[in-house]
Amino acid sequence: MRYQVAMLSVILLSGCMQEPKTQDLERFIVQTYAAAQVTATPLPPEPTYFPTPFDPGIDTDPFVLPIAMEEEELVKGDCWQPEDLPGKDPLESYELSSLEFKGVIGLPGSYWALVAAPDESIHRVGLGRMLGNNRGRVDSISQHTLSITEHLPDGLGCWQVRNVRLALNKN
Repeated sequence: MRYQVAMLSVILLSGCMQEPKTQDLERFIVQTYAAAQVTATPLPPEPTYFPTPFDPGIDTDPFVLPIAMEEEELVKGDCWQPEDLPGKDPLESYELSSLEFKGVIGLPGSYWALVAAPDESIHRVGLGRMLGNNRGRVDSISQHTLSITEHLPDGLGCWQVRNVRLALNKN
């Protein structure tokens, strides 16, 4: 019995040792490569780069605005400028990140926000009140959030508007 199993195993394994008949597959691959066409577009030529030497005695500093661009000229551009507000609110002297929204009082639709300043004083804040040193104006008050529109200078004489929300601090 062992002899028959050994012979059967040798016969089966010898069948795996024969070279597979792949002539038709090889012929298909050769025909496919012969019929293939290149459809890729060629890359544009690489641009040539000519470095310009920097002479610190003659040239201007590349990291400083030119002298001709003074602040008055930059402000005259077609960019948004915030309106001047008459007085300065006491809460405008603090960073907005240092103010804490502590709670609300009032009825829905007519809430007043309670905001704590870094000096531990509590202020009652209504709609339109200015907060933070970036001219933030309170736009809406809900039970859990205080929505503020800030006006940030971009450094070139123009201003950008950013919407910020203060979440209720439950401590």
